[in-house]
Amino acid sequence: MTLELNDMQGLLIRGFGNLPSAQYVLLRFSDFTGGKQYLRELLPAITPATDKPDEQAVQVALTYAGFSFLQLPAEGLASFSREFREGMTESHRQFILGDNGENAPDNWAWGNPAHDEIHLLLIIYAKDESTLAEKLAVEKNRAESYGVLELHTLPTGLLQDHKEHFGFRDDISRPIIEELVDNVEKKPGVTFPAGEFIMGYKNLYDEYAPAPSIPSSKDVLNVLPVSADLPDRKDFGKNGTYLVYRQMEQDVFGFWEYLKGASKDNSEAVSLASKMVGRWPDGSPLTLTPEKPDPSLSTANGFGFWNEDKAGLKCPIGAHIRRTNPRDHLVTERTQKDSLEMAAKHRMLRKGRPYGTPVSERLVPEEILGLPRDDEKRGLHFLCLVTDIRRQFEFVQNNWVNFHKFGGLDQDADPIIGNHYKSDIVVSDEFSIPAYPVKRKLKNLPNFTTIKGGGYFFFPGLRALHYLANHE
Repeated sequence: MTLELNDMQGLLIRGFGNLPSAQYVLLRFSDFTGGKQYLRELLPAITPATDKPDEQAVQVALTYAGFSFLQLPAEGLASFSREFREGMTESHRQFILGDNGENAPDNWAWGNPAHDEIHLLLIIYAKDESTLAEKLAVEKNRAESYGVLELHTLPTGLLQDHKEHFGFRDDISRPIIEELVDNVEKKPGVTFPAGEFIMGYKNLYDEYAPAPSIPSSKDVLNVLPVSADLPDRKDFGKNGTYLVYRQMEQDVFGFWEYLKGASKDNSEAVSLASKMVGRWPDGSPLTLTPEKPDPSLSTANGFGFWNEDKAGLKCPIGAHIRRTNPRDHLVTERTQKDSLEMAAKHRMLRKGRPYGTPVSERLVPEEILGLPRDDEKRGLHFLCLVTDIRRQFEFVQNNWVNFHKFGGLDQDADPIIGNHYKSDIVVSDEFSIPAYPVKRKLKNLPNFTTIKGGGYFFFPGLRALHYLANHE
């Protein structure tokens, strides 16, 4: 099926990497009429997927509270997924996501409804900082003129050589949407039908993901398409998706100080860090080059674990890349094929960016190890696009990232982004490194990453935004 790119926001198919300057602006409506007028005026400024801008781009997503405030029909509000309606900070969801202790919403800078209710996320990309400042001023004036309140403005920017703040190359393993590639060779776990990430298209189950919809009678202007599964309803979700946002603060100095304390020298510290990540700092995967990095493999992604490294002697089973994408090896599955199919059903389309000043320009671990600690706040704005929050994002977070018995382990959460703690029931602050004849175990891992804000948003198609701005 051909993708309706003219009805999609551009972030669904590109990351705007040519627009390195960006900010995430969190807003709240204060007036129903003003909110609709604001959206009507904003609509022409939103960048569709058909455009490839070289100056600036604008994208928008709303929370459940935002849709409710703008009086989306009750039938439409009820048709959103339970996870989206309840929100990221609901008590049971905190347990699922591991948002306790340091990561508890009470400690967040934004995203806790008890402190501030967010309605809208505005993402602005620009070619440089001056263009970004100009566009931000335009959007701030637009918002203020319609009583839309700015709650938080979160800057972001790209780091050198596609790295994240710990010093490792990031964003290598990307799902490929089959409908965007001509004559694509379909590969389980590598290529995906659009319906895994965009509503209104078939997914891996050969079904349409459950999407928000409204009764046909409520679409007086006949803006929305007919629902593929519900012919008496209009599809509000078509060409949209859910957007998960987590602000993840990284303790870069704490990370390298811990590894330095567990090592005899800097070389071993880098090796241990690479075991935790599953790749060397340049991106080359341990499964293909376990002894040292290989620059020719810095973007290599065509590997598995079932045949190459089932025991984790090269890349530990609890390493970050094996937890977030187990590829073809899950101890819960009996065959390689079953593992591939299971892992594929929980992939996400990542669109995040780092924030904060890097500790050094090149972000070379050997340099970082010799630097004095500073007080700069830095981390990652994690954004992912999914059609099923529970099956994709929450499953990975609960069953793979934070589960202390993942892959047959005992007391290990994800060493990089997991919540590390001890309780009467659970210990999750260890990292096991399989080795022959005796494995090594690191203990008392602090949290190298903590959550500072987050929320569930819906990233609508352009027709859905038009409906929301104009419905009676």
